Amino acid sequence: MIGEAPSKIRAHEPAEHDFIVRALTAVNVGASDAKDVADVLVAADLRGVESHGIARLDHFYVRRIEAGVVDPRPTYTTRFDGPTQFALDAGNGLGHPASVFAMRKTIEKAREHGLAFTTVTNSNHYGIAAYYAMMALEHDLIGLSMTNSTHLAVPTFGRKKTTGTNPIAWAIPANGHPPYVLDMATTAVTYGRLEVSERKGKQLKPGWGVDEDGRETLDPTVAKTVGALLPLGGYGVEGGGHKGYGLGALIEILCGVLAGGAFGTDLDRPETGLHGGVTGHFFGAFRIDAVRETNAFMHDLARELTTFEESAPAP
Repeated sequence: MIGEAPSKIRAHEPAEHDFIVRALTAVNVGASDAKDVADVLVAADLRGVESHGIARLDHFYVRRIEAGVVDPRPTYTTRFDGPTQFALDAGNGLGHPASVFAMRKTIEKAREHGLAFTTVTNSNHYGIAAYYAMMALEHDLIGLSMTNSTHLAVPTFGRKKTTGTNPIAWAIPANGHPPYVLDMATTAVTYGRLEVSERKGKQLKPGWGVDEDGRETLDPTVAKTVGALLPLGGYGVEGGGHKGYGLGALIEILCGVLAGGAFGTDLDRPETGLHGGVTGHFFGAFRIDAVRETNAFMHDLARELTTFEESAPAP
């Protein structure tokens, strides 16, 4: 007789990494690509982003490969290659290895020319945005990462989904301090938070989601299946929901329209819930000394970060 599953499972980092690689290679993902995916998922769990770690391995990646929605062994195509620009068609492969490849190209060009941008089309979910922005830190560069997604969020005062969670991440190196890293969805919460809330039997917070009629709901299953997420700032304009909507739309324009990939109704979620090759990414890297003397920047950034750290807490 099978006993009740434990509510929590603890795994050492190497064991989790190895499990992810084995699961992906079992569905014909190449070893190098599987390692890239494992690196990103483990990094998410280590950063406490449980919605984007190993919890997504099965239904977000393995099942989509098994269903033929994602190509486990894609062929990448260079669409444009300039001194400071690069454009990649990811061949409907997993988003993580395509993004690692693209960010490495971006970093290489930025180190030589001061700054660079890369767009990726025909890709899929790439995990946490911060991972790719933080790749720039190893080279003392400022990193930028953003992606669009299947439409999961309604516009301000709307009931039809028109944008995704569309996260953006920045990473800035700092001497004597941890790097400044911002990684945020442009929705009130990520879709993964709905999954986690549903899995744990918890209600949503007000301002997170709506039902099929565009009315606020606290039920994660309703928001996840027939409803939608709200933009960052929540319902209406009083809490700034229109600002989150605007940011989400901006990222879809950069990752879809500018990149020459999918946008608009192409990103509407199909009835099967399975969507492949419609995700686009946008990456950037900046050499500090292309704008300002590095030591002076680091000195002033340390002062700025200290100001944040020493801010008095509310009672």
